[in-house]
Amino acid sequence: MKKVVVERPRWGSRQSNRKFSARLKYVPGHDYEEQPKKIYGFESHAVDRGNKYFQKEFTDVLGPLQRFLRKNVGRPWDKVYSELCRGLDRRKVTGLHIFQHVDDFVEKNCWFVNGKPYSMGWGGGFPVRWFYVHPRTGLLCEAPDGPGARKRKRAAALGEEVTFLRAADDSGYRKHQGIWYRVKLRRIHVRSWKAEAAVVIYDIFRKRDVAFYYGEHWIATEKKQCNHDELKDVQCLLTEREKQIRKM
Repeated sequence: MKKVVVERPRWGSRQSNRKFSARLKYVPGHDYEEQPKKIYGFESHAVDRGNKYFQKEFTDVLGPLQRFLRKNVGRPWDKVYSELCRGLDRRKVTGLHIFQHVDDFVEKNCWFVNGKPYSMGWGGGFPVRWFYVHPRTGLLCEAPDGPGARKRKRAAALGEEVTFLRAADDSGYRKHQGIWYRVKLRRIHVRSWKAEAAVVIYDIFRKRDVAFYYGEHWIATEKKQCNHDELKDVQCLLTEREKQIRKM
């Protein structure tokens, strides 16, 4: 991993800088102590763009490290860290540099506020941006609102199969075994988790009685296979759903 992340030319390495390492030509009887061995050394904090001198910057490729951490989400952090230690040597600059990036990406000391992880480290009180170690389970987790979270949620929403579409308060479309049906809906409110308070209704798709417990439920009481015009309506609803997801 260190070869991918670290071993890459630094940005600005092809630009001219102020270093000059050429040897001076020998001149008999000349005092070389008065001659400069090099002109002003390269200063990383100074940029003189007027003279086309640019400072160098790191160009670490952090994508592989992020993908490695994301791939190991759900695993114990101790095992993930041990795997990193087996492949990288912290005594070397390259290995140490990778672990510095790991410390930036993974928050090991966090707490939860309204179900979201917050940092408890230096300057704590900020939402975790990338990954964190769950304080109770010790598992590596990914921040729900981190970079790319919205993109992944959109991709997941667009990739999932749609089997139900609401057309009106009491009607909609249901896909069953690859066929779309127009269904009449009935809303059920159940106020208890107790078995004796469950509402039992016949499901026309499952062809059996289904028990509903606490919460709000929608059940299809009638069904009819969609005709040509209704399939067009289904396609319009699917297109509108895709537009709404892409706006997320």
